Amino acid sequence: MVKKIDFHIHTIATEKDYPFSYSSNWIKEYVEKAELDAIAITNHDLFDLENFYRVKEDLPDTQVFPGMELSLEEGHVNIIFSEDEISHLVNFSEWIQKQNLGTNGKISINDYCDNMINWENGIYIFELGKSNSLKVPEKLNEVCYVGGVSNQLKFQIYHGMDDGLFPVLFSDAHADENDSEERRRDIDSLKNKNTYLQIDNCSFREIKNSLSDKTKIGVNRSYLQDVIDIQNHRVSTGLNLIVGKRGTGKTNFLKTIKKQYESDDIYEIAQFETAKADDFIEKQRRNQGQVAVRLWNEKYQTQFLAIQEYLSYADEDYGKDIDLYLESVKKFAKDITESKSTSKYKMVKESNFENITTRNIEQYLTNLKELINSRDLWSLVNDPEIKKRVFVETYSELREIYIEKQTKNIMQEKANDIINSVKQFVQSKTGITPVVGCEFSKIIQKYQIENEIQGFMKKIICETELKRENIHGYQIIVKLSPFKSADEFRSDIVTKEGVLHDLISPYKDEKYIDFLKNLKKKRFFKIGQLSYYFLHIEVELLDSDGTPASGGQAVGFALMMRLEEAKNKPIVLVDEPEASLDNAYIRGELIKAIKGLSKESTVFVVTHNSTLGTLLEPDYLVVTTKNDAKEYSVLTGEFSSQTISVNSEMAENSYEKFVEAMEAGITTYIKKGEIYESLRTK
Repeated sequence: MVKKIDFHIHTIATEKDYPFSYSSNWIKEYVEKAELDAIAITNHDLFDLENFYRVKEDLPDTQVFPGMELSLEEGHVNIIFSEDEISHLVNFSEWIQKQNLGTNGKISINDYCDNMINWENGIYIFELGKSNSLKVPEKLNEVCYVGGVSNQLKFQIYHGMDDGLFPVLFSDAHADENDSEERRRDIDSLKNKNTYLQIDNCSFREIKNSLSDKTKIGVNRSYLQDVIDIQNHRVSTGLNLIVGKRGTGKTNFLKTIKKQYESDDIYEIAQFETAKADDFIEKQRRNQGQVAVRLWNEKYQTQFLAIQEYLSYADEDYGKDIDLYLESVKKFAKDITESKSTSKYKMVKESNFENITTRNIEQYLTNLKELINSRDLWSLVNDPEIKKRVFVETYSELREIYIEKQTKNIMQEKANDIINSVKQFVQSKTGITPVVGCEFSKIIQKYQIENEIQGFMKKIICETELKRENIHGYQIIVKLSPFKSADEFRSDIVTKEGVLHDLISPYKDEKYIDFLKNLKKKRFFKIGQLSYYFLHIEVELLDSDGTPASGGQAVGFALMMRLEEAKNKPIVLVDEPEASLDNAYIRGELIKAIKGLSKESTVFVVTHNSTLGTLLEPDYLVVTTKNDAKEYSVLTGEFSSQTISVNSEMAENSYEKFVEAMEAGITTYIKKGEIYESLRTK
């Protein structure tokens, strides 16, 4: 759960304050509007027991903690204690009043520790980012974790730092509706100066424990994990650790979760499934390769489309056309020479008009139309109408060009019909044989295209690294390389057809036009997969040192990829992920990956591994047990609270049951420690 707390409120004016008076109405309104679950009373160098009980009486549904804003020689610190320590706080307050500190007086850390009994049981909040900020005295290093800030911006700055005190945000309010400083009483402003903690309840122990974990502290409820119920068992919306002896119902609890949610909402990595890593890794190899090759295809899309278009007419043999043309020219020349009336018929010498190709324009128009009609595309971009208009205008302009060229083609076809008709008439009257038509532009164009294709194929058929990516300590490398043999080609394409002589031989001899023409004749050939026939795809999985991953490492990689794949599911169940993984990998990679996943999904992890279970530091601990009557029992609780309970009732300390599950009991845990120690000291 998430609770909201103000750690710093003044209720009595002291010598270090200007005058103000406590207002019950103000404190009630503030707590209600700010939706506070707990507050701490921290007056300057004073704890007033009577005032404390009055505040508690005014706020019967809110946890109120006793405290003080203490003036140490090093700076100001808010000290907060459990109500169980209230008598010690009263005695210390009486002592400090006798010191007559006045407006500027301070005490030493030694005086404080000597006169505040059980001082180590308190919460200490040092002020950050102010001139009187406290540099934590060495004597308090073991008991202090947090520092106070005055606004959310400072909170985010300090929260983002890797070291130093964790920030908490407090109001520093004066509980007086008529306070002379508006900033001290303006509820609308002050209600944004509180701290959210990820805790089940506002017990002092649970609050203090949560302050030692930065991930449990926030200024926005949305960034902390809340709770949900699984058959009346409270669990976290973040990371849940399920432990228990074998046969105590851990798998049964996972089944309960699966019954409560739709199967489409759940991603499960089942027990022992990680040991079956080969199939999953092979699937990942294919996926990684396909993604990289798809991007490579997109890079050369224009060239591949041109090759596809070329293959549509590659078999056309213009050699016979040229021979017929040359023979007809000879015959025509002879007839013209012998004819006495050729000067009268000049049109007989005219060549036909050649057709203008519009295939590329047709393809562009088709592609543009698909873009314009794509609802998904325009729903993704800003100002879709403005951007769409550019494509529509381009389509319209290109369509006009297409119509103009097609109109010209129609006119030229009509002209050719007239020319041919005249030639036939002249031939019938004179006996002159007309020259056979030959479209030289097509012949020249085909020759030029074949040269360009040959050059392009020579450029791309070489070893090329498409992708190198680091994923959880592993390297994924996707490479393209020329086919080494017919067997490699058949294996990649998955075919039994012979390819050695008609494909691989011209391929290796760099006779790529012959290769393409022969490729087109194969039964397995699919024009849409053209580029996949050009190169061999190789996907390597390497460890951090750049050597091929071993079996155990491959299992780790498969698990990491599955965790990555799980991010699009709201519920993730991970049953004993530690299979085949060493403790170093669990500590260095697995725990980090699971924690990252829990920020996006609700995660349940079952484990018997003490390294994983102990270092995971989940939001919630789930312990399964079975009694003598063979009845299952499930206890849950916020991990940092150190307590677990059945259905949120009768809480008990989680220490023994957790150690029992992780270490086979306290005795085993102690024995292991003794053995480690004996190795160190011998």
